[in-house]
Amino acid sequence: MRARRSASIAAAFSLILSSLMWAQQLPRDQWGAPLVDVSHVDGNWIVAGRKKRVTLNAANLAINVQAGPANWSMLPSSARDMLVRSKGQEFYLRLIDAQKVAITRYDTGFKTGIKISLGQWRQQGSDLDLNLFLTVCLEGRDEEVVFDVAAGEHETAVRQLDWPTALDARAVDYTLLSNGRGNLLPRDWPKEYFPIRTITPEGKIAATDRSVVQSNVIESWSMSWWGFQKGKSAMMIIVETPDDAAYQFSHPAGGPTVIGPRWRATLGRFGYPRTARMSFVDEGNYVDLAKRYRRYAMEQGLFASLKEKIARTPSVKGLIGTPLTRLSILRNVKTDSTRYDSKNPEKNYSLTTFDERVRQLRELKASGIDRLHVCLTGWPYLGYDRQHPDEVPPPPQAGGWEGMKRLVDACRDLGYMLTLHDQYRDYYIDAPSYDPQFAIHEEDTVSPPQAFPGTRFGDSKEGYIPFMRHWDGGTQTFLNSRFMLGHLIKNYELLFEHGINLRASISMYSGTCHRMRISIRNIRRREQTTCATGQPVITGRARIWASSERRRHAIG
Repeated sequence: MRARRSASIAAAFSLILSSLMWAQQLPRDQWGAPLVDVSHVDGNWIVAGRKKRVTLNAANLAINVQAGPANWSMLPSSARDMLVRSKGQEFYLRLIDAQKVAITRYDTGFKTGIKISLGQWRQQGSDLDLNLFLTVCLEGRDEEVVFDVAAGEHETAVRQLDWPTALDARAVDYTLLSNGRGNLLPRDWPKEYFPIRTITPEGKIAATDRSVVQSNVIESWSMSWWGFQKGKSAMMIIVETPDDAAYQFSHPAGGPTVIGPRWRATLGRFGYPRTARMSFVDEGNYVDLAKRYRRYAMEQGLFASLKEKIARTPSVKGLIGTPLTRLSILRNVKTDSTRYDSKNPEKNYSLTTFDERVRQLRELKASGIDRLHVCLTGWPYLGYDRQHPDEVPPPPQAGGWEGMKRLVDACRDLGYMLTLHDQYRDYYIDAPSYDPQFAIHEEDTVSPPQAFPGTRFGDSKEGYIPFMRHWDGGTQTFLNSRFMLGHLIKNYELLFEHGINLRASISMYSGTCHRMRISIRNIRRREQTTCATGQPVITGRARIWASSERRRHAIG
Protein backbone atom coordinates (compact mmCIF):
# COMPACT_ATOMS: atom_id res chain seq x y z
CA MET A 1 0.00 0.00 0.00
CA ARG A 2 2.82 2.36 0.96
CA ALA A 3 4.72 1.57 -2.26
CA ARG A 4 1.58 2.19 -4.34
CA ARG A 5 1.05 5.57 -2.62
CA SER A 6 4.68 6.55 -3.23
CA ALA A 7 4.34 5.66 -6.89
CA SER A 8 1.20 7.80 -7.18
CA ILE A 9 2.93 10.75 -5.56
CA ALA A 10 5.93 10.35 -7.87
CA ALA A 11 3.66 10.21 -10.93
CA ALA A 12 1.80 13.34 -9.84
CA PHE A 13 5.06 15.17 -9.16
CA SER A 14 6.37 14.15 -12.59
CA LEU A 15 3.19 15.41 -14.22
CA ILE A 16 3.51 18.79 -12.44
CA LEU A 17 7.16 19.11 -13.50
CA SER A 18 6.35 18.28 -17.09
CA SER A 19 3.51 20.84 -17.05
CA LEU A 20 5.83 23.51 -15.68
CA MET A 21 8.45 22.72 -18.28
CA TRP A 22 5.81 22.89 -21.00
CA ALA A 23 4.59 26.23 -19.67
CA GLN A 24 8.13 27.57 -19.62
CA GLN A 25 8.58 26.54 -23.23
CA LEU A 26 5.50 28.43 -24.43
CA PRO A 27 6.28 31.29 -26.82
CA ARG A 28 6.02 34.72 -25.15
CA ASP A 29 3.09 35.85 -27.24
CA GLN A 30 1.03 32.86 -26.06
CA TRP A 31 1.17 33.95 -22.43
CA GLY A 32 0.77 37.67 -23.15
CA ALA A 33 4.36 38.88 -22.80
CA PRO A 34 5.53 41.70 -25.08
CA LEU A 35 7.59 40.64 -28.09
CA VAL A 36 10.62 42.74 -27.27
CA ASP A 37 14.30 41.99 -27.81
CA VAL A 38 17.02 43.55 -25.66
CA SER A 39 20.61 43.69 -26.91
CA HIS A 40 23.90 45.44 -26.18
CA VAL A 41 25.82 46.49 -29.29
CA ASP A 42 28.81 48.85 -29.58
CA GLY A 43 28.14 50.67 -26.33
CA ASN A 44 24.40 51.05 -26.98
CA TRP A 45 21.55 49.20 -25.33
CA ILE A 46 18.73 48.51 -27.76
CA VAL A 47 15.15 47.68 -26.78
CA ALA A 48 13.46 46.57 -29.99
CA GLY A 49 9.78 45.84 -30.25
CA ARG A 50 7.70 45.21 -33.32
CA LYS A 51 6.70 48.90 -33.60
CA LYS A 52 9.15 50.94 -31.50
CA ARG A 53 12.90 50.88 -31.00
CA VAL A 54 14.61 52.51 -27.99
CA THR A 55 18.37 53.09 -27.97
CA LEU A 56 20.31 54.07 -24.84
CA ASN A 57 23.83 55.43 -25.20
CA ALA A 58 25.57 53.89 -22.19
CA ALA A 59 28.31 56.56 -22.27
CA ASN A 60 26.05 59.60 -21.75
CA LEU A 61 22.59 58.08 -21.04
CA ALA A 62 21.04 59.82 -24.06
CA ILE A 63 17.90 58.05 -25.26
CA ASN A 64 16.51 57.84 -28.77
CA VAL A 65 13.09 56.45 -29.72
CA GLN A 66 12.25 55.43 -33.27
CA ALA A 67 8.45 55.42 -33.54
CA GLY A 68 7.17 54.85 -37.06
CA PRO A 69 8.45 57.59 -39.35
CA ALA A 70 9.57 59.88 -36.51
CA ASN A 71 12.74 59.88 -34.46
CA TRP A 72 12.56 61.39 -30.95
CA SER A 73 15.82 62.12 -29.11
CA MET A 74 16.33 63.09 -25.47
CA LEU A 75 19.26 65.10 -24.22
CA PRO A 76 22.27 63.39 -22.61
CA SER A 77 23.18 63.53 -18.94
CA SER A 78 24.15 67.04 -17.78
CA ALA A 79 25.56 68.88 -14.77
CA ARG A 80 22.17 69.52 -13.11
CA ASP A 81 20.51 66.12 -13.53
CA MET A 82 19.93 65.59 -9.83
CA LEU A 83 19.90 67.75 -6.71
CA VAL A 84 20.77 65.90 -3.51
CA ARG A 85 21.24 66.75 0.13
CA SER A 86 24.01 65.21 2.19
CA LYS A 87 25.44 66.26 5.54
CA GLY A 88 23.40 69.45 5.54
CA GLN A 89 24.52 70.60 2.09
CA GLU A 90 22.71 70.58 -1.25
CA PHE A 91 24.49 70.14 -4.57
CA TYR A 92 23.88 68.91 -8.11
CA LEU A 93 25.16 65.67 -9.63
CA ARG A 94 25.40 64.27 -13.12
CA LEU A 95 23.83 60.85 -13.40
CA ILE A 96 26.68 59.64 -15.57
CA ASP A 97 29.22 60.55 -12.85
CA ALA A 98 28.11 57.57 -10.76
CA GLN A 99 31.14 55.34 -10.12
CA LYS A 100 28.95 52.26 -10.10
CA VAL A 101 26.83 51.72 -13.20
CA ALA A 102 25.04 48.49 -14.08
CA ILE A 103 22.68 48.14 -17.05
CA THR A 104 20.74 44.89 -17.38
CA ARG A 105 17.71 43.44 -19.12
CA TYR A 106 14.48 44.13 -17.23
CA ASP A 107 11.40 42.02 -17.89
CA THR A 108 8.29 42.09 -15.69
CA GLY A 109 6.25 39.89 -18.01
CA PHE A 110 4.04 42.77 -19.17
CA LYS A 111 6.74 45.30 -20.03
CA THR A 112 10.29 44.68 -21.18
CA GLY A 113 13.36 46.87 -21.40
CA ILE A 114 16.43 47.77 -19.38
CA LYS A 115 17.24 48.69 -15.79
CA ILE A 116 19.96 51.25 -15.05
CA SER A 117 21.39 50.96 -11.53
CA LEU A 118 23.53 53.91 -10.44
CA GLY A 119 25.50 54.47 -7.25
CA GLN A 120 28.72 55.62 -5.58
CA TRP A 121 28.73 59.26 -6.57
CA ARG A 122 31.58 61.08 -4.89
CA GLN A 123 31.50 64.43 -3.17
CA GLN A 124 34.57 65.99 -1.57
CA GLY A 125 36.40 62.67 -1.68
CA SER A 126 33.65 60.59 -0.04
CA ASP A 127 31.14 58.15 -1.49
CA LEU A 128 27.49 59.17 -1.17
CA ASP A 129 25.17 56.51 0.28
CA LEU A 130 22.64 56.80 -2.52
CA ASN A 131 21.46 54.41 -5.22
CA LEU A 132 19.21 55.24 -8.14
CA PHE A 133 17.24 52.75 -10.22
CA LEU A 134 15.91 53.77 -13.63
CA THR A 135 13.95 51.57 -16.02
CA VAL A 136 13.03 52.12 -19.66
CA CYS A 137 10.51 49.65 -21.08
CA LEU A 138 8.15 49.01 -23.96
CA GLU A 139 4.67 48.20 -22.67
CA GLY A 140 1.40 47.08 -24.23
CA ARG A 141 0.36 46.37 -27.80
CA ASP A 142 1.12 49.96 -28.80
CA GLU A 143 4.61 49.61 -27.27
CA GLU A 144 4.46 52.84 -25.31
CA VAL A 145 7.71 53.78 -23.59
CA VAL A 146 7.41 53.74 -19.78
CA PHE A 147 10.02 55.30 -17.49
CA ASP A 148 10.20 54.36 -13.80
CA VAL A 149 12.42 55.90 -11.12
CA ALA A 150 13.18 54.68 -7.60
CA ALA A 151 15.82 55.79 -5.11
CA GLY A 152 17.62 53.99 -2.32
CA GLU A 153 18.20 56.83 0.15
CA HIS A 154 20.07 56.86 3.43
CA GLU A 155 21.83 59.91 4.82
CA THR A 156 21.94 61.26 1.27
CA ALA A 157 18.51 62.16 -0.09
CA VAL A 158 17.29 63.11 -3.55
CA ARG A 159 15.75 66.58 -3.61
CA GLN A 160 15.10 66.89 -7.33
CA LEU A 161 15.64 64.70 -10.39
CA ASP A 162 15.31 65.56 -14.10
CA TRP A 163 14.83 62.17 -15.77
CA PRO A 164 13.97 61.21 -18.40
CA THR A 165 15.76 64.23 -19.73
CA ALA A 166 14.07 66.86 -21.83
CA LEU A 167 13.44 66.21 -25.50
CA ASP A 168 15.92 67.68 -27.95
CA ALA A 169 13.40 70.08 -29.47
CA ARG A 170 15.55 71.60 -32.21
CA ALA A 171 13.72 69.48 -34.81
CA VAL A 172 10.25 69.76 -33.21
CA ASP A 173 7.69 71.94 -34.99
CA TYR A 174 5.34 72.62 -32.04
CA THR A 175 5.18 71.95 -28.33
CA LEU A 176 1.67 71.26 -27.03
CA LEU A 177 1.02 72.53 -23.50
CA SER A 178 -2.11 71.58 -21.57
CA ASN A 179 -2.17 74.66 -19.35
CA GLY A 180 -5.21 76.92 -19.45
CA ARG A 181 -7.29 76.16 -22.55
CA GLY A 182 -4.25 74.61 -24.23
CA ASN A 183 -1.38 76.20 -26.15
CA LEU A 184 0.42 75.17 -29.33
CA LEU A 185 3.84 76.80 -29.07
CA PRO A 186 5.92 77.02 -32.28
CA ARG A 187 9.55 76.02 -31.93
CA ASP A 188 10.74 79.41 -33.18
CA TRP A 189 8.17 81.62 -31.39
CA PRO A 190 9.91 85.03 -31.41
CA LYS A 191 9.09 86.02 -27.81
CA GLU A 192 9.94 84.61 -24.42
CA TYR A 193 7.26 82.33 -23.02
CA PHE A 194 6.49 80.65 -19.73
CA PRO A 195 3.19 78.83 -19.06
CA ILE A 196 2.41 80.32 -15.66
CA ARG A 197 4.79 83.23 -15.14
CA THR A 198 3.83 86.84 -15.75
CA ILE A 199 4.78 88.22 -19.18
CA THR A 200 5.56 91.93 -19.20
CA PRO A 201 4.16 94.33 -21.85
CA GLU A 202 7.61 94.17 -23.47
CA GLY A 203 7.19 90.42 -23.99
CA LYS A 204 9.64 89.41 -21.26
CA ILE A 205 9.16 86.96 -18.42
CA ALA A 206 8.85 88.98 -15.22
CA ALA A 207 12.10 88.65 -13.30
CA THR A 208 10.25 88.71 -9.97
CA ASP A 209 8.04 85.71 -10.82
CA ARG A 210 9.59 82.50 -9.45
CA SER A 211 6.59 80.24 -10.05
CA VAL A 212 7.39 76.65 -11.01
CA VAL A 213 5.32 74.65 -13.48
CA GLN A 214 3.91 71.73 -11.53
CA SER A 215 0.97 69.36 -11.55
CA ASN A 216 -2.40 70.24 -10.04
CA VAL A 217 -1.65 73.89 -9.33
CA ILE A 218 -4.12 76.70 -10.01
CA GLU A 219 -3.46 78.22 -13.46
CA SER A 220 -1.04 75.42 -14.24
CA TRP A 221 -1.36 71.74 -15.14
CA SER A 222 -4.68 70.15 -14.17
CA MET A 223 -3.91 67.48 -16.76
CA SER A 224 -0.36 66.23 -16.26
CA TRP A 225 0.85 65.84 -19.82
CA TRP A 226 2.43 67.71 -22.69
CA GLY A 227 3.26 66.81 -26.28
CA PHE A 228 5.11 67.59 -29.49
CA GLN A 229 4.36 67.73 -33.19
CA LYS A 230 7.01 66.96 -35.80
CA GLY A 231 5.86 66.82 -39.39
CA LYS A 232 2.87 64.49 -39.53
CA SER A 233 3.83 62.70 -36.30
CA ALA A 234 3.15 63.51 -32.66
CA MET A 235 4.33 62.35 -29.25
CA MET A 236 3.19 63.01 -25.69
CA ILE A 237 4.47 62.45 -22.17
CA ILE A 238 1.96 61.55 -19.48
CA VAL A 239 3.09 62.00 -15.88
CA GLU A 240 1.52 59.07 -14.03
CA THR A 241 2.69 60.18 -10.56
CA PRO A 242 1.77 63.89 -10.61
CA ASP A 243 1.52 64.74 -6.90
CA ASP A 244 5.16 65.79 -6.55
CA ALA A 245 5.91 66.42 -10.21
CA ALA A 246 7.19 69.67 -11.66
CA TYR A 247 8.54 70.39 -15.12
CA GLN A 248 11.75 71.95 -16.29
CA PHE A 249 10.73 74.55 -18.84
CA SER A 250 12.28 77.29 -20.94
CA HIS A 251 11.48 79.06 -24.17
CA PRO A 252 13.83 81.96 -24.93
CA ALA A 253 12.95 84.40 -27.69
CA GLY A 254 13.20 82.45 -30.94
CA GLY A 255 13.15 79.08 -29.15
CA PRO A 256 13.56 76.20 -29.00
CA THR A 257 11.28 75.00 -26.22
CA VAL A 258 12.76 72.81 -23.50
CA ILE A 259 10.39 70.79 -21.33
CA GLY A 260 10.87 67.58 -19.37
CA PRO A 261 9.83 65.87 -16.12
CA ARG A 262 11.21 67.16 -12.84
CA TRP A 263 10.55 64.94 -9.85
CA ARG A 264 10.55 66.74 -6.50
CA ALA A 265 11.08 65.49 -2.98
CA THR A 266 8.21 65.00 -0.56
CA LEU A 267 8.88 65.59 3.14
CA GLY A 268 12.55 66.02 2.30
CA ARG A 269 13.10 62.74 0.43
CA PHE A 270 12.37 61.19 -2.95
CA GLY A 271 10.24 58.68 -1.10
CA TYR A 272 8.21 56.70 -3.60
CA PRO A 273 8.66 55.50 -7.22
CA ARG A 274 7.81 57.93 -10.03
CA THR A 275 6.51 57.08 -13.50
CA ALA A 276 6.18 58.81 -16.87
CA ARG A 277 4.78 57.37 -20.10
CA MET A 278 5.51 58.26 -23.72
CA SER A 279 2.77 57.70 -26.27
CA PHE A 280 3.20 58.14 -30.03
CA VAL A 281 1.01 58.92 -33.04
CA ASP A 282 2.53 58.08 -36.42
CA GLU A 283 0.16 60.40 -38.25
CA GLY A 284 -1.76 62.91 -36.15
CA ASN A 285 -1.65 66.09 -34.14
CA TYR A 286 -2.73 67.69 -30.88
CA VAL A 287 -6.27 66.38 -31.27
CA ASP A 288 -5.03 62.79 -31.30
CA LEU A 289 -2.86 63.46 -28.25
CA ALA A 290 -5.81 64.91 -26.35
CA LYS A 291 -7.84 61.83 -27.24
CA ARG A 292 -5.03 59.60 -25.99
CA TYR A 293 -5.02 61.38 -22.64
CA ARG A 294 -8.79 61.04 -22.47
CA ARG A 295 -8.41 57.29 -22.97
CA TYR A 296 -5.68 57.21 -20.31
CA ALA A 297 -7.96 59.08 -17.88
CA MET A 298 -10.70 56.54 -18.52
CA GLU A 299 -8.31 53.62 -17.95
CA GLN A 300 -7.15 55.14 -14.65
CA GLY A 301 -10.64 55.87 -13.36
CA LEU A 302 -10.10 59.63 -13.59
CA PHE A 303 -12.78 60.18 -16.21
CA ALA A 304 -16.32 61.39 -15.60
CA SER A 305 -18.47 62.02 -18.65
CA LEU A 306 -20.92 64.89 -18.80
CA LYS A 307 -23.74 62.33 -18.72
CA GLU A 308 -22.33 60.81 -15.52
CA LYS A 309 -21.98 64.24 -13.92
CA ILE A 310 -25.59 65.06 -14.71
CA ALA A 311 -26.72 61.72 -13.28
CA ARG A 312 -24.88 62.46 -10.02
CA THR A 313 -25.74 66.15 -9.95
CA PRO A 314 -28.77 67.03 -12.08
CA SER A 315 -28.16 70.77 -11.75
CA VAL A 316 -25.12 70.37 -14.02
CA LYS A 317 -27.52 70.02 -16.97
CA GLY A 318 -28.74 73.54 -16.31
CA LEU A 319 -25.24 74.91 -16.97
CA ILE A 320 -25.35 73.87 -20.62
CA GLY A 321 -26.06 76.90 -22.78
CA THR A 322 -26.63 79.16 -19.77
CA PRO A 323 -24.85 82.56 -19.73
CA LEU A 324 -22.77 83.45 -16.67
CA THR A 325 -22.62 86.77 -14.85
CA ARG A 326 -20.76 87.85 -11.71
CA LEU A 327 -22.59 90.07 -9.23
CA SER A 328 -20.61 91.81 -6.51
CA ILE A 329 -22.06 92.82 -3.14
CA LEU A 330 -19.21 94.36 -1.16
CA ARG A 331 -15.64 95.20 -2.09
CA ASN A 332 -13.54 96.60 0.71
CA VAL A 333 -9.81 96.56 -0.11
CA LYS A 334 -7.58 96.52 2.96
CA THR A 335 -4.93 99.18 3.22
CA ASP A 336 -2.02 96.73 3.37
CA SER A 337 -3.08 95.05 0.10
CA THR A 338 -0.90 95.74 -2.93
CA ARG A 339 -4.19 96.44 -4.75
CA TYR A 340 -5.09 99.31 -2.46
CA ASP A 341 -5.33 102.55 -4.46
CA SER A 342 -3.88 105.23 -2.20
CA LYS A 343 -4.25 107.93 -4.87
CA ASN A 344 -7.96 107.26 -5.31
CA PRO A 345 -9.11 105.80 -1.98
CA GLU A 346 -12.76 105.97 -2.99
CA LYS A 347 -12.09 103.19 -5.51
CA ASN A 348 -11.25 100.75 -2.72
CA TYR A 349 -14.82 100.48 -1.47
CA SER A 350 -18.04 99.64 -3.27
CA LEU A 351 -21.39 98.35 -2.00
CA THR A 352 -24.48 97.06 -3.75
CA THR A 353 -27.12 95.66 -1.44
CA PHE A 354 -28.70 92.24 -1.86
CA ASP A 355 -32.06 93.90 -2.51
CA GLU A 356 -30.60 96.07 -5.27
CA ARG A 357 -29.23 92.93 -6.94
CA VAL A 358 -32.69 91.36 -6.68
CA ARG A 359 -34.17 94.37 -8.48
CA GLN A 360 -31.56 94.13 -11.24
CA LEU A 361 -32.16 90.41 -11.73
CA ARG A 362 -35.92 90.93 -11.99
CA GLU A 363 -35.29 93.55 -14.68
CA LEU A 364 -33.14 91.07 -16.58
CA LYS A 365 -35.89 88.48 -16.39
CA ALA A 366 -38.44 91.00 -17.63
CA SER A 367 -36.17 91.89 -20.55
CA GLY A 368 -36.26 88.30 -21.80
CA ILE A 369 -33.24 86.70 -20.09
CA ASP A 370 -34.89 83.41 -19.12
CA ARG A 371 -31.75 81.51 -18.11
CA LEU A 372 -28.83 82.88 -16.13
CA HIS A 373 -26.01 81.58 -13.96
CA VAL A 374 -25.31 84.13 -11.22
CA CYS A 375 -21.93 83.94 -9.49
CA LEU A 376 -22.26 85.98 -6.30
CA THR A 377 -19.06 87.61 -5.04
CA GLY A 378 -18.40 89.87 -2.08
CA TRP A 379 -21.05 88.20 0.08
CA PRO A 380 -18.75 87.52 3.11
CA TYR A 381 -18.86 89.74 6.20
CA LEU A 382 -16.11 92.20 5.19
CA GLY A 383 -16.49 91.70 1.45
CA TYR A 384 -14.68 90.07 -1.44
CA ASP A 385 -11.54 88.12 -0.47
CA ARG A 386 -11.71 89.23 3.14
CA GLN A 387 -11.10 87.22 6.34
CA HIS A 388 -11.19 83.76 4.76
CA PRO A 389 -11.97 81.12 5.98
CA ASP A 390 -14.46 82.95 8.26
CA GLU A 391 -16.87 84.37 5.67
CA VAL A 392 -20.15 84.58 7.59
CA PRO A 393 -22.28 86.44 8.53
CA PRO A 394 -23.11 88.34 5.32
CA PRO A 395 -22.34 92.08 5.48
CA PRO A 396 -25.00 93.89 7.59
CA GLN A 397 -24.78 97.04 5.43
CA ALA A 398 -25.81 94.93 2.42
CA GLY A 399 -28.85 93.44 4.16
CA GLY A 400 -27.32 90.72 6.35
CA TRP A 401 -28.83 87.26 6.60
CA GLU A 402 -32.30 88.39 5.58
CA GLY A 403 -31.07 90.26 2.52
CA MET A 404 -28.95 87.35 1.33
CA LYS A 405 -31.88 84.97 1.79
CA ARG A 406 -34.10 87.27 -0.30
CA LEU A 407 -31.52 87.18 -3.10
CA VAL A 408 -31.20 83.39 -3.00
CA ASP A 409 -34.98 82.98 -2.96
CA ALA A 410 -35.37 85.45 -5.82
CA CYS A 411 -32.92 83.49 -7.98
CA ARG A 412 -34.97 80.37 -7.34
CA ASP A 413 -38.22 82.13 -8.22
CA LEU A 414 -36.71 83.55 -11.42
CA GLY A 415 -35.30 80.18 -12.47
CA TYR A 416 -31.73 81.47 -12.22
CA MET A 417 -28.85 79.33 -10.99
CA LEU A 418 -26.87 80.80 -8.08
CA THR A 419 -23.19 80.17 -7.37
CA LEU A 420 -21.27 81.47 -4.37
CA HIS A 421 -17.69 82.52 -4.97
CA ASP A 422 -15.88 80.92 -2.04
CA GLN A 423 -12.46 79.50 -1.22
CA TYR A 424 -10.54 77.84 1.60
CA ARG A 425 -6.92 78.24 0.55
CA ASP A 426 -6.16 81.83 1.55
CA TYR A 427 -5.77 82.27 5.30
CA TYR A 428 -6.00 85.93 6.34
CA ILE A 429 -4.26 87.08 9.48
CA ASP A 430 -7.26 89.22 10.52
CA ALA A 431 -9.68 86.26 10.27
CA PRO A 432 -11.31 85.55 13.67
CA SER A 433 -10.02 81.97 13.67
CA TYR A 434 -6.48 82.79 12.51
CA ASP A 435 -3.77 80.91 14.35
CA PRO A 436 -0.27 80.45 12.83
CA GLN A 437 -0.14 76.79 13.84
CA PHE A 438 -2.89 76.02 11.29
CA ALA A 439 -1.05 77.67 8.38
CA ILE A 440 1.13 75.68 6.02
CA HIS A 441 4.74 75.48 7.17
CA GLU A 442 7.60 75.22 4.72
CA GLU A 443 10.65 73.06 5.21
CA ASP A 444 13.04 75.68 6.53
CA THR A 445 13.27 79.31 7.55
CA VAL A 446 16.06 80.43 5.20
CA SER A 447 15.09 79.49 1.64
CA PRO A 448 12.74 81.75 -0.37
CA PRO A 449 9.01 81.06 -0.02
CA GLN A 450 7.76 78.29 -2.31
CA ALA A 451 3.97 78.59 -2.03
CA PHE A 452 2.10 79.51 -5.19
CA PRO A 453 0.75 82.10 -6.04
CA GLY A 454 2.96 84.12 -3.72
CA THR A 455 5.85 83.24 -6.02
CA ARG A 456 4.03 85.15 -8.78
CA PHE A 457 2.66 88.19 -6.98
CA GLY A 458 5.34 88.82 -4.38
CA ASP A 459 5.77 87.16 -1.03
CA SER A 460 7.61 87.10 2.26
CA LYS A 461 8.38 84.60 4.98
CA GLU A 462 8.23 84.70 8.75
CA GLY A 463 9.91 81.66 10.20
CA TYR A 464 8.46 78.67 8.37
CA ILE A 465 5.30 80.43 7.18
CA PRO A 466 4.99 82.08 3.73
CA PHE A 467 2.90 85.24 3.35
CA MET A 468 1.59 87.41 0.53
CA ARG A 469 -0.68 90.48 0.33
CA HIS A 470 -1.81 90.65 -3.28
CA TRP A 471 -5.55 90.13 -2.82
CA ASP A 472 -8.11 92.55 -1.37
CA GLY A 473 -7.79 91.12 2.14
CA GLY A 474 -4.16 92.11 2.52
CA THR A 475 -1.69 90.02 4.48
CA GLN A 476 -2.43 86.31 4.30
CA THR A 477 -0.80 82.92 4.41
CA PHE A 478 -2.29 79.58 3.29
CA LEU A 479 -4.51 77.28 5.33
CA ASN A 480 -3.32 73.73 5.88
CA SER A 481 -5.70 71.56 3.85
CA ARG A 482 -6.49 69.35 6.85
CA PHE A 483 -8.59 72.18 8.29
CA MET A 484 -10.46 73.29 5.16
CA LEU A 485 -13.32 70.85 5.39
CA GLY A 486 -14.11 71.82 8.97
CA HIS A 487 -14.38 75.48 8.04
CA LEU A 488 -16.58 74.69 5.06
CA ILE A 489 -19.00 72.70 7.21
CA LYS A 490 -19.02 75.45 9.84
CA ASN A 491 -19.92 78.14 7.30
CA TYR A 492 -22.56 76.24 5.36
CA GLU A 493 -24.31 74.94 8.44
CA LEU A 494 -24.89 78.58 9.33
CA LEU A 495 -26.14 79.35 5.82
CA PHE A 496 -28.62 76.49 6.00
CA GLU A 497 -29.73 77.46 9.51
CA HIS A 498 -30.66 80.91 8.18
CA GLY A 499 -32.75 79.40 5.38
CA ILE A 500 -30.18 80.03 2.65
CA ASN A 501 -30.62 76.80 0.70
CA LEU A 502 -28.36 76.91 -2.33
CA ARG A 503 -30.16 75.52 -5.34
CA ALA A 504 -27.19 75.14 -7.65
CA SER A 505 -23.54 75.14 -6.84
CA ILE A 506 -20.65 76.32 -4.76
CA SER A 507 -17.50 77.42 -6.57
CA MET A 508 -14.43 77.18 -4.43
CA TYR A 509 -10.68 76.83 -4.59
CA SER A 510 -9.57 73.72 -2.79
CA GLY A 511 -7.64 70.48 -3.06
CA THR A 512 -10.24 68.30 -1.38
CA CYS A 513 -13.26 69.00 -3.54
CA HIS A 514 -14.65 65.46 -3.74
CA ARG A 515 -14.81 64.98 0.03
CA MET A 516 -16.26 68.47 0.42
CA ARG A 517 -19.12 67.63 -1.94
CA ILE A 518 -20.00 64.58 0.16
CA SER A 519 -19.89 66.61 3.35
CA ILE A 520 -22.22 69.31 2.03
CA ARG A 521 -24.67 66.62 1.02
CA ASN A 522 -24.49 65.26 4.55
CA ILE A 523 -25.04 68.74 5.97
CA ARG A 524 -28.10 69.12 3.77
CA ARG A 525 -29.48 65.82 5.02
CA ARG A 526 -28.90 66.85 8.61
CA GLU A 527 -30.68 70.14 7.94
CA GLN A 528 -33.46 68.26 6.10
CA THR A 529 -33.39 70.76 3.26
CA THR A 530 -34.21 69.98 -0.34
CA CYS A 531 -32.73 71.16 -3.59
CA ALA A 532 -34.94 71.97 -6.56
CA THR A 533 -32.43 70.98 -9.22
CA GLY A 534 -30.08 68.58 -7.43
CA GLN A 535 -27.10 68.60 -5.15
CA PRO A 536 -24.38 71.24 -5.31
CA VAL A 537 -21.41 70.99 -7.58
CA ILE A 538 -18.04 71.82 -6.09
CA THR A 539 -15.19 72.69 -8.40
CA GLY A 540 -11.64 72.90 -7.10
CA ARG A 541 -8.82 74.79 -8.85
CA ALA A 542 -5.76 74.73 -6.62
CA ARG A 543 -3.20 72.33 -5.38
CA ILE A 544 -3.10 72.86 -1.63
CA TRP A 545 0.39 72.60 -0.21
CA ALA A 546 0.87 69.93 2.46
CA SER A 547 -1.83 67.83 0.78
CA SER A 548 -0.78 64.70 -1.07
CA GLU A 549 -4.31 63.64 -1.89
CA ARG A 550 -4.69 62.65 -5.52
CA ARG A 551 -7.12 64.79 -7.46
CA ARG A 552 -9.95 63.50 -9.59
CA HIS A 553 -10.04 65.01 -13.05
CA ALA A 554 -13.49 65.86 -14.35
CA ILE A 555 -13.11 65.51 -18.08
CA GLY A 556 -16.38 65.85 -19.94
